[in-house]
Order: sequence, then structure tokens, then C-alpha cells
Amino acid sequence: MDNTVPLIHPDRLRQLIGRNLTYQGITCRVIDILAEGPQLVLQDCDAGKVIQTNQYGEANRRVPHVFTVPLLNPRRDGLNPALPSSLSECINGVS
Repeated sequence: MDNTVPLIHPDRLRQLIGRNLTYQGITCRVIDILAEGPQLVLQDCDAGKVIQTNQYGEANRRVPHVFTVPLLNPRRDGLNPALPSSLSECINGVS
């Protein structure tokens, strides 16, 4: 078994920013790509907003829920199975 990391196409990953996708039944928008991992930064498009605290821990304002999701599976040999398979076009050799 080959344990090499799939080739990630950075230009194609950047094209995902602004696209909507479904992650674990939640409609999300890709708002950023983190090179570390790599990871997708997703913003929940469905749910209400969560309370964001300020630097003192006091409730400050309501904002959309944002979370990061690894692009690759734990073995780093394919796409994270929780992500839509349509994202595989961003990784060479993974279907």
C-alpha cells in the first residue's frame, strides 16, 4: 500500500472559495483554504448565528458558525469521506 499524500492542486483549491457544498447534511460555503493539512474553512449557510465573545469572554455579537475540515482522510491517502466526492477533482488520482 502506498502511503504518499495525493497531489493537491493549489489553483483548483482556491477556486473552491465561495462555492457551496454539503458537509454532514449542512449547507456550507467555502470561505478559505488553510495550507496546513490542507483544510477547508466552512461557513454554515443554514443555521442561525452563534454568539461570538470578545477578548474578555463577554458576549459580543452573533456571527455565522465557522469551522475547519481536513481535506484529506486520516491516512492522508485520499479525500476526507465526509466531504462531497465532487471535490476529488482538486486532488490528483483520487476518485
